[in-house]
Amino acid sequence: MTMEAALVRLFAMLAFLMPLAAAGAAKAGEGDCFSDDFTAEAELQAAVVRNDGTRLSYVKNAQDQAGCPAAGEACRERAYLVPGNAIIVAKRHEGFRCAIYLATNGQSRTGWLPEAGLMTLPPPLAPDWSGRWRAGREQSITIRRNGATWEIDGDATYGAGDPERMRRGSVNIGSLSATLPRSDRGGPTAVAFTEGPDRTLAYDEGEPTACRVRMQLVGPWLVVSDNRQCGGFNVSFSGIYRRGP
Repeated sequence: MTMEAALVRLFAMLAFLMPLAAAGAAKAGEGDCFSDDFTAEAELQAAVVRNDGTRLSYVKNAQDQAGCPAAGEACRERAYLVPGNAIIVAKRHEGFRCAIYLATNGQSRTGWLPEAGLMTLPPPLAPDWSGRWRAGREQSITIRRNGATWEIDGDATYGAGDPERMRRGSVNIGSLSATLPRSDRGGPTAVAFTEGPDRTLAYDEGEPTACRVRMQLVGPWLVVSDNRQCGGFNVSFSGIYRRGP
């Protein structure tokens, strides 16, 4: 077979496979719950497992078993939560909520939970953004009250936990800074902004390569998503934060 014929055959095969792959990806997502569902753009709520004295088992994704998520032993996972466990919930699917449980040791578990076993919590009347927030070892955001504004400063790295990268001096760094209006009551639980050269801009303003950030307060957590333009290669502020010392 000539090189030209081989290339023609390869492109024909790719043209055939690409629509199938796209259709498969769409189908796989309909009943699946992943950590990617928990971004600052999503409609998120804080919730707790109802105190009815029983465990609440996670339920399998559609891509793991046909017909799931659904009630019944076939879809039940070994992992479970207990009454009083606090979680973040996202999208709904046929009586289930996509949920993430974040343990104090940094471990997390994402998956479907029966909605009937959950109690969602109302957002606070006076959202308090203040504190030093951390998401793992390499991301921190500090938010302070300053009169009628919130002052936001953050630092993030990539590779700071790698001794070899530290030795070579190849740790990538990033930062963010913003000033947002503050309200004593009825303030927002979600904000979005762009870092400007001399002031904070609206999210859709500024240069295409400017650092853009969305934040959402969800119970005791701060959910952050950025456009990966807030620092060096692989540096991101995206994640779920807790208040820390």
